[in-house]
Amino acid sequence: AHDLQIQRMAPPGVACFAATQEDPLFGPVVSFRIGGMVPELLQDYAFRIPPLTNEDARALVQGPQASPLLLGGQEGDVVVGPPVDLAALEDLLIRLGQLADHLPEVSRLELNPIIAHPRGVAVLRATGSVARPQIRTDLEARRLL
Repeated sequence: AHDLQIQRMAPPGVACFAATQEDPLFGPVVSFRIGGMVPELLQDYAFRIPPLTNEDARALVQGPQASPLLLGGQEGDVVVGPPVDLAALEDLLIRLGQLADHLPEVSRLELNPIIAHPRGVAVLRATGSVARPQIRTDLEARRLL
């Protein structure tokens, strides 16, 4: 008998990072940035508090200064590539926000890297932490949304 190993490669695209973390004041917070060392060093993040609407997800994706990389095209002599599937990326962020909002036991979840490409997104790695949920002090304010 032979073991069959299937290795799938992610399609080429733009590396991204998304995470949730429980904040003692705000409750769950979703963060997003373009992948790579420079955006990380410059702290080029966008943040939103779930539940996320379509507009919130769009603002998360468009928030970082490096977000034009997702739109593809050419900047001067640099060819960026084709535009990525923004709807798939926004949908992933909405679902990440839902998970953080509905499961406070997940104190931290990091998706890194996410490869955004013209036909969707591929999450290549996910790490997280589970802990006893903190008491969320903003429950009444969140119900008003």
